[in-house]
Amino acid sequence: MSGAALPYHLRPHKSVDRRLFLDLLSRYERWRPLSNYVYASMGAYPLEDHKLVFRLLGITRLIAFDFDKDIVARQNFNKPAETCHCLHKKSGELVDAFEQILNECQFADATGAIVWLDYTTPAKISEQIREFEALLDRLKPGDIVRVTVNANPQALGKSPGNDGKSIPIADLRAQRLKKLRDRIGDYLPSWADEDRMTDDGLPVVLAASFGAAALKAFPTSSESCFAPLSIVRYADGQQMLSITGCVVAREEDEGMRTKLDLKSWPFASANWDVVHRLVVPALTLRERLFLERGIVNKPAAALIADMGFEFEKDAEISMSEFLDSYKSYYRFYPTLLSADV
Repeated sequence: MSGAALPYHLRPHKSVDRRLFLDLLSRYERWRPLSNYVYASMGAYPLEDHKLVFRLLGITRLIAFDFDKDIVARQNFNKPAETCHCLHKKSGELVDAFEQILNECQFADATGAIVWLDYTTPAKISEQIREFEALLDRLKPGDIVRVTVNANPQALGKSPGNDGKSIPIADLRAQRLKKLRDRIGDYLPSWADEDRMTDDGLPVVLAASFGAAALKAFPTSSESCFAPLSIVRYADGQQMLSITGCVVAREEDEGMRTKLDLKSWPFASANWDVVHRLVVPALTLRERLFLERGIVNKPAAALIADMGFEFEKDAEISMSEFLDSYKSYYRFYPTLLSADV
């Protein structure tokens, strides 16, 4: 099943990640108004992010696209406004003809652009990095780009091998590094080694690879640069990496970050090596309400004692680590309720 077809209620990490993106955009409005921007993303069939930017930010110039014509048909049915154009296009086609598409959609008067390239196929990471670089070449200061890619080390090789025998971890990581180097070539940072081919290390390597592409689009001699604003990794099954940044004049970079007050925002990334981990375990409504009541001023140990239990032993992180993280994003945790309509 493709990412575009997955039921969104089964992807709580994706939901929180999207809400964090909207929170970042609301901060961005302290520097640049966004209501006259154009928003373009794949959106999948529910167009959840299009609905959010339409309702929360007042953006009416909307573009959704997908290579699957059936998903595009569902997008047309689910679009939040008649000004949303749903296009049967691949991401590369949108990037290559970006200005032409804006004209055809009668969005040439937009004051800026927000583009989200939401990828799922790890084998096409080279193509994805190059599309990101090509997109930056077409944008101007103030424009925002968000890219989501697969950052699961197992997509580069898993154990056991083809013969059913386990591969030594050192050999497995060496195989992963070779495959990644074969895929992205010069974009691979020189410091990347076998020890980075892990859940923790691979997202940092991939983020640096996109940083290298941004540097090719905007060399140090250029007046503008692509500034990373937030880099987050999460896993709804497969580990994913979301990178959000903007094109900005170099002389305005520091002032822009000050206007957004990114120092007080827990998911901000001032550099390409700052990757935040997002962990969203399943909570009942009662558990969530209990945690929200005390999460701001109670230490994790006290909350755990008050609850009287911890999550499953096979959870991704400890209870205390989760609570420390949850404090940063509890406002964005999805509430999913059944209803008879």
